[in-house]
Amino acid sequence: AGEARATITAPGAGVTVTGTSVSVKGGYWATASVKEVRVALCTLDARDICTSYLSDPVSGAMVAAYRSHPATLSPKNQTSGGFALTANKLAPARYRAAAFVVSNDTPKGPPAQVIFTLKKGDTPPPTGGFITIAFGRSQWSSATGTNCSLVPTGARTLEQNLADLKARGLKAQGGVIVARTEATTRSCYQQQILMPSWADLARLRDTYGFTAVSQGMNYADMTKMTTDTQRYQESGATLPIFSSKGFNRAWGMFNYPNDKMDANANRVVAQSFAFGRKYGTSMNTRAQVMAYPYLVKTVSVMGGKCNNRALPCYSMPVKNDRRTAPPSRLAMMLRPDADEWGVLQFYRIVEGSYGRMGTKDIAWDCTSTDWRNRWTSHPEMYCRNSFLEAIDGRSSTATTADAVQVAQAWGRTVG
Repeated sequence: AGEARATITAPGAGVTVTGTSVSVKGGYWATASVKEVRVALCTLDARDICTSYLSDPVSGAMVAAYRSHPATLSPKNQTSGGFALTANKLAPARYRAAAFVVSNDTPKGPPAQVIFTLKKGDTPPPTGGFITIAFGRSQWSSATGTNCSLVPTGARTLEQNLADLKARGLKAQGGVIVARTEATTRSCYQQQILMPSWADLARLRDTYGFTAVSQGMNYADMTKMTTDTQRYQESGATLPIFSSKGFNRAWGMFNYPNDKMDANANRVVAQSFAFGRKYGTSMNTRAQVMAYPYLVKTVSVMGGKCNNRALPCYSMPVKNDRRTAPPSRLAMMLRPDADEWGVLQFYRIVEGSYGRMGTKDIAWDCTSTDWRNRWTSHPEMYCRNSFLEAIDGRSSTATTADAVQVAQAWGRTVG
């Protein structure tokens, strides 16, 4: 007969957990490849008898009949490793967690069990409003040509953008794609984007307070993944790499590649990251982002066509038919009230003018004093004067913060 065992390392036996969620974690071992580690969670009466069982880890629904759920395995289809299952929206009560292994030669191993108490946490006092300036994929600059030669004039670098922010007492965070980031060499992407190196990012961290967060291992579409192992390898598995490079705050937010997510991706990401980025157009509230799946609405700032109907740039062709975002509208996202969080994400900043409208190469004209006359040939390019107008329209009382700072202020923990 085979042997298959699980051990529960969290929560500890007899501990009290504060809040409405709990992560049951531990290890597994078997003499054959493990198919599943299943976790059951039940509420207890005074005699330590189960009265109801967790039916849905996301909604926290409980039922009278016995239920168990497959945990996330790391690694999967091996004879040993770790497991985790997070249950949310739980009511205060005494609980028993049980975990057992299903392997190729053992249909159900002996259960590991712990009893713990979940109590409602005190409501934290309100905080002032937070703002986050972000850069999608932390692109170094617009470029052109096979080798991404720098544009002779007007293509701002990420470092120059951070210097603009630092002069205003602000800092930024940016998503980093691990597979597109070299140790010391800037890489060329799509013959029009220069990507920073880890050495660049470290200098930006040390000089400008820049925070790097994960934008995936390979920038892969997580909605096309079929296993939790694949989802973890794209998301949570990037964190040790960030830590090895000296970036210990990457756990604050996961930038879902190309904004692609589903319930399975949310479930895996929430176990490793405080928040997940989701494109939106409105302010975040504390209540919204502190509820599972902890998604933070982020305004993706677009350039493109100008906003003056009398000019040719109003009807020029632009990818996805994008039109330049008004700086005044962006500034509204930087005026949060208490317990609100405004997040703006820029990409590549340009200034002056370069190239000609209608050509296949990149081009822009940011020279007008009126934002409505400014245009860029690609929606991920935005004029510097419009960028600064939006930033300078922020609330003077808002706190500039990265995702970790907000998570710590609002009590969002992972692990």
